[in-house]
Amino acid sequence: MSMLCLLMVSISGISIHQIEHKMHRVYAEFTPISSSVQSFGPLADQIQTLIKDYYGYCPYWIDTTYYQYFQMDLMTHCAYFSVDIDPVNGSLGGIPNVSRFQNIRDKAHAQGVIVHMTFTLFGNSNIILFLNNSIARQNAIDNMTSFVANYGIEGVNIDFEFVTGSVRDSFSLFMMDLTQEMWNHPGGRKDVYIAAPAVPEWYPGYDIALLSDHSDGLFIMAYNFHYAGSSVAGPVSPCVPSSFWGQYCCARSIGSYLAYGADSTKLLLGVSYYGYDWPTETGDMGSNTTGTGNARIYYFAYQEALGYGRIWDDQSLTPWYRYNTAGWHQCWYDDSVSLDVKLGLVIDSLIQGAGCWALGYDRSYDHLWNAIRRRFWDPSMISEYDRIHSQNVNIRNPVSSTSWIVEGFALGNRYAIKLYDLTGRLIREVIHTGSKERVLGSDLGAGVYIISISNTGCTCRFKVVKINN
Repeated sequence: MSMLCLLMVSISGISIHQIEHKMHRVYAEFTPISSSVQSFGPLADQIQTLIKDYYGYCPYWIDTTYYQYFQMDLMTHCAYFSVDIDPVNGSLGGIPNVSRFQNIRDKAHAQGVIVHMTFTLFGNSNIILFLNNSIARQNAIDNMTSFVANYGIEGVNIDFEFVTGSVRDSFSLFMMDLTQEMWNHPGGRKDVYIAAPAVPEWYPGYDIALLSDHSDGLFIMAYNFHYAGSSVAGPVSPCVPSSFWGQYCCARSIGSYLAYGADSTKLLLGVSYYGYDWPTETGDMGSNTTGTGNARIYYFAYQEALGYGRIWDDQSLTPWYRYNTAGWHQCWYDDSVSLDVKLGLVIDSLIQGAGCWALGYDRSYDHLWNAIRRRFWDPSMISEYDRIHSQNVNIRNPVSSTSWIVEGFALGNRYAIKLYDLTGRLIREVIHTGSKERVLGSDLGAGVYIISISNTGCTCRFKVVKINN
């Protein structure tokens, strides 16, 4: 039996970005955009440790409490979500929860992570109205050009969902004009990324080859193949095609973009940090739904899978679980195993990288970060001593038979010390205060390790060697 997922995105026309934006905006505080330059932390030099880019959306409803769990050494880009574009005149709406935007911008900058603002426009009628108005288009471009300068960020992410074939030429013209402005920005070249549909053949409004040429990246939203209103419960983001679920999946999405003429170095595979829990007729795979599904962020889906029993689907290469409380339910989601498969697709396809919807959905869990580290993090790219900003700390004996002595700490300052093995696995994390030096590694076996030391946005990394136990 084939449970083709082509009915899902084409019928719904509403992405998880749009649904969650609408749901959370009633609780957000919107601050008018300033016309003058604001204070901001500068972008530090990035220590290159990733073999692929990783692009994370940071929604405005994620509290700063969870920013501490973002592993910035595993990210290259962070896009705050989002500021709306007025379809009538191209003016920009307020910044939702502006203190969170400023917080994540400065936190990311301090670790060398590029920051973008996402600019959104949802609904076919709004998009058509905007794109058919050349004055509104130019106003929006001018406003975005000023925004990146005044708020000290490196670029924009354009999230229009979705562009129909009737305004294909207008959308192409808008993106060409925007890119021309951003790439020739008076403050230096700025990035342009585009949120792109999972199945481009369903959306002729996107001239893939042209958009690839006139952007720095196409973020393929390779999720919501099964969505809240699906008639069948199934994988939100199937990795590969199958006879059961059909041909639409992450692997096909990459292939379709390449077939339409996209430059492989411009493609990012968007992965899901969420799933859907549907009421279903039965507990069997492929069951019809009996109502609308509720979104489950990874943090909760993982916990529930532990309780109800995680099931692995060999057809889609994704996990799910089921339970019966006054009726059957099924929840399909992604975890570190399915993410690992998708990151493998990214490497094998030779595309720019991957990205997620959305940062913070894993909260304090590091499972998804570990999958990224395993696939994308390359400690061999770290030199003997790498530094972001200036610190006085130093390793007294980087090659040692006993332990390493880290010296030069400022008394009373707080330092986060992380110790990684050569595979990139975090094996130790400590907070150091109160003395000028710290002894590390006395209990570790022989091998090559990396010590990362951070203090108020300044980071140093040292490659060290233990020659015996």
